[in-house]
Amino acid sequence: MNAEKKKINIFVNEDRHEIETHTITYERVVDLYLGEGKPPSKQYVIKYSHGPSENPSGTLAPGEEVKIKDGMRFRVSGTGES
Repeated sequence: MNAEKKKINIFVNEDRHEIETHTITYERVVDLYLGEGKPPSKQYVIKYSHGPSENPSGTLAPGEEVKIKDGMRFRVSGTGES
């Protein structure tokens, strides 16, 4: 039986994205953000909210990953450094 993976909807700066995994990395969130035509920067601050009980809110640093759930929100902003 070929079970279809459940897609999880997350929001990156208010834009909806469908994800097929139960975790997401800092780098993947940045990729989703840059895919929206934003200018690249060397560093970003990523804050998240509406997450699962293991990580309901916080910040995501380079090299880290967090568990995600449907409706989770990420806010990405450049640090201004290049």
